Amino acid sequence: MKLNSKYTLGSTELKNRIVMSPMTRSRAIDNIPNDLMMEYYSQRADGGLLITEGTAPSANGLGYPRIPGIYNKAQIEGWKKVTDAVHQKGAKIFLQLMHTGRCSHPDNMETGTEILAPSPVALEGQMYTDQNGLQNYPVPKEMTLEDIRQAQREFV
Repeated sequence: MKLNSKYTLGSTELKNRIVMSPMTRSRAIDNIPNDLMMEYYSQRADGGLLITEGTAPSANGLGYPRIPGIYNKAQIEGWKKVTDAVHQKGAKIFLQLMHTGRCSHPDNMETGTEILAPSPVALEGQMYTDQNGLQNYPVPKEMTLEDIRQAQREFV
């Protein structure tokens, strides 16, 4: 087996066995994948498979500053540019879905969203926000059964 040999992963053929694991970059201004992200992933497309940074499936799943989402048209269009650039170099790209849960701060989230978690217990420590620097973690809202079902739907 050679690192540069083709590999079939399920029904996906990879040009080689080199895989880039996810790394949060925090470069998605307004949570929209952009040209800087397209360049970043394209530069790494010599590998066979790239796994994106954690990407929020919903507005409630945001929580870190400048992480990308994939729940509105602008975000989907942004990811399309990224994936097209990676595919042009012959690599594959998988999206890592990530919900930040209680590891969030409202300054990093859209208006009208909620920090959701299994219990109303704040994390110890602080979260960086672009608006106000380091801030203490707030107490999240305890998820109801319907909140849990909604989060599941957002991932599917």
